[in-house]
Formats: sequence, structure tokens, C-alpha cells
Amino acid sequence: MAQTSGKTPAPDNKAPVAGNKAPVAEAKTPAVDGKAPAVAGKGKGKAFFDRADQVAATGNWDFAIELYIGGIQREPGNIERGHQPLREASLNRTHAGGKAAGFMEKRKWPAGKEPISQLVAWEFLLAKEPGNEQYMEGVMKAAIALEDKALVRWMGLVVLESQRQATRKNRKLLQFLIEAMHNIEQYRLAIDACEIAREADPDNSALQNILGELMAKETIQRGKYDQEGSFTKGVKDLEGQNRLIEKDKLSQSETFRKQQVEEAKADYLKTPNIPGKIGAYVDTLLLMQDESYENEAIDVLAKAFKDNNSYQYKLRIGEIKIKQMTRRFRKLRDAGDKAAATVALRELAEFELVEYADRAVNYPTDMSIKFELGRRQLALGKLDDAIYSLQQARRDARHSVQANLMLGQAFEKKNLNREAAETLERVLGGELTEDRSKEVRYNLGRVYEKMGEFLKAVDQYSQVAQVDYSYKDARQRLEEVRKKIEEQEKGAG
Repeated sequence: MAQTSGKTPAPDNKAPVAGNKAPVAEAKTPAVDGKAPAVAGKGKGKAFFDRADQVAATGNWDFAIELYIGGIQREPGNIERGHQPLREASLNRTHAGGKAAGFMEKRKWPAGKEPISQLVAWEFLLAKEPGNEQYMEGVMKAAIALEDKALVRWMGLVVLESQRQATRKNRKLLQFLIEAMHNIEQYRLAIDACEIAREADPDNSALQNILGELMAKETIQRGKYDQEGSFTKGVKDLEGQNRLIEKDKLSQSETFRKQQVEEAKADYLKTPNIPGKIGAYVDTLLLMQDESYENEAIDVLAKAFKDNNSYQYKLRIGEIKIKQMTRRFRKLRDAGDKAAATVALRELAEFELVEYADRAVNYPTDMSIKFELGRRQLALGKLDDAIYSLQQARRDARHSVQANLMLGQAFEKKNLNREAAETLERVLGGELTEDRSKEVRYNLGRVYEKMGEFLKAVDQYSQVAQVDYSYKDARQRLEEVRKKIEEQEKGAG
């Protein structure tokens, strides 16, 4: 497999200016100055981490982030005290309405040539926008440049979980993740990333070949960890090695992953209220990909929510339950039980509706949540609610086209055809991909047809047919509407 480059790009075209100091809450607070310490090493970030924990407990997320970054700059390898609680603070800040870093903020932490400088620059940007895939990749590349395998693995877990939840998978990022995990011999994580990539691109034979290679390597690795050394001896025997590779690859790694769960659990039980310990334990439970472990993760998060009243924990409970319900639906569907699958799909949709409605209340400025809520309201026929949600969601450029498209559908279903047509016409005024343009024009043609504006309908259907003659029933509709026009002309004559 290709080696992952350790070279890290700068977060923006211009190097940030050093020396911008964050506000200091009190005299005991360590200064945050954006300047790298003379020597980074174990224990040098303690004052920052301790103060950051105190500030985070008050909900002052921005200041806590500055302090965690300052600690990471001095102690870049400290995942438990630095990177993990920083991630928790970042998520809490975002879901409390915090916005991505502005132009001046991006200049606060210098992106110099040294790997540590690159790490904190990317980590600061990611802390202000925790879902940004470019920033995730930047942090990983900086960790690779630092040759810190533990940090590369931890960031790999963050990327992996984000891609599991992503509606649209980032194939390039997944490929990078597969290579990075392969290069540090974290084969199980590489396998997980490869399986997500295959979901997004099921016909990619290269991914299948890579998956087979990774599974083989994981099997060998698991054998090398055998305490009695039976595999170490047997690995010399090619025939015996091949037999092991043919076994169930998931079960081969189960013992190792259970050990990781037990270690994370022990750390969590020592200090169960520290966000980093909670997150690390939940992450290892979810990596088991087993419902009993997922339910244990739900219990841990429920306790954290009760103790800390941080909505981030409740949100993650919802994500796990959605994942479980989705898995049950797919299992029934694949088994051919259509009736049960339909019921399961309906239950999933209704649960998601309640879940996103709750998120919208807690994070009223997050238009991505409004978009997801509107999508589910439309699917369940709650048209008035869907219109309200989608009108807000379209203010976000990331969702504008799709939100307007669904808004047009909602208007059409309410027989508000003029409103539907004008909404879809506005969508056509923007830049669209070929596939999106076909969808918008087809829907607009249907609305015009309902309105009796057959010439306009013909124009839209014709443009769809010229690009894709087999798109839905556009060709048939085009022919039928032209016949109606001919009949009208004959009647007028």
C-alpha cells in the first residue's frame, strides 16, 4: 500500500502572526501566546490542562480551547489530558452555537514549518469547526510528521466516527485514513475505514483487494500477540498461515479489542466525570460494533448527561440509537421481510423526527439540523413543519439547493403550485451539477404540467430528455404534454 506523506500543508495561504494573546481570566492562568515553548515534553502542559478543565466546567468553551491548545503545544503527545478533552470542549461549543474561526482567529496560531506548530494550527481550526474534514486530515498529517503513532491512531478514530455518521462519505479522506492506519499497523481501524469506503463505492474492486490484504495482515498481527506463542511458531508454516487467514477476521481481533475496552473502562472508572475519559471509553465500546456494547455506551453517556447536563452526551445517545435502528431495518430488508422492514423504517423515521426536533431546540442556529429535520418532516408528510424548517435551512449555502428542491416538493404536495414553481425556478438560477439540474427540471416540469402551463412543462422535460433520455418518465411525460398542446391547438382552431 502507498505510504502516507508526513508533509503537512499550511491551514491557509498566509502564515498566521505570532504573539496574539488570549484574555487571561486571573493571575494563576497560564499565558497563551501562540509561541512554541523552547522544549516540548511530558508534564510541560499540565498547568494549561488543569486550568482548561476548570474553565471548561464553567462553559467558557473558547477560553478552554485556547488553554488546551496551549497545553498541546507544550505536550503534543498527551491525548488524555489534551486532545480528548479539547475535542469534547469543541463539540460542546459548536452545539452551543459557536461558529467556525473567522479570518483574524485563523491568524492567532502560527502555522510554521515545525510539526508541533502545524499540529496546533490545525487543531485550533478543528476545535472551532469540529466537523471540518480538511482540518481533521491536517491534524492527522501533523501527527504523522511528529511520528506519534498513538496520536495518529486517536485522530484516526475521530475521522472514522465522523465518516460513519456522514451522509456523504469523503472517499479521498477514507483512502488517506486507510493508508495512515495501515502504516502504523492499526489494521482493524484500516479495515473499518475500508468497509465504509466500500459502502460508498460498492463496485470498486480495488477496495475489495485492499480489504483482503488488510484482513490477512490483521490475522497475522493477532497471532503474533498470542501469549502462548502458538501462532509465532506457526507463522513460519505457510499452509498453517493460509488456514488462519481463511478464518473469520472479525473474531480474530475480538480479544484485542475487548482488552482495549477493559483498559478504557478502568481509566473511566477512576475519574468518571472527566470528558476525555468518558469519550475514550465510549469510543472503544462503539468500535466493538456490537449492540450490547453500544447499549453500555448509551448507559455511560446517559450518566454523563445526568451528571454534567451537557447536551452533547444526549445527542450522541441519539446517534447510537439511530445507528442501531438503521441496522435492524437493513437486516430485515436484506432478509426479504418487507412487512417488518417497512415497520422498522417507519419507526426509524419517527425516532429521527423526534431526535432532530430536539436538536433544533437545543441548537437553534445550526442550519444543518434544520435541514435534516425538514427532510424528515417532508418524508412523514408534516408539510407545514417541513416548509418552516426548510425555509430556514436554505439560508445555509451548503444546503441551499437541496433545501429549496425539497421546499418545492412540499409546496407541490400542498397544491401550492405557484409557490413550488417559483421556488424551483430560483434553484435553476444557481450553479447545479448535471444530476441536480435534471432533478430540478423534472420536478419543475411536473409543477408546470399541474398548472396547465404546458409549453413551460415541455421546455423542462425536453431539456431533461436531451441530457438523459431515460431519466424517470421524462420522455413519456414530454410526449403526453405535447399531445395535450396539439389537442388545445386543434380545439382553438
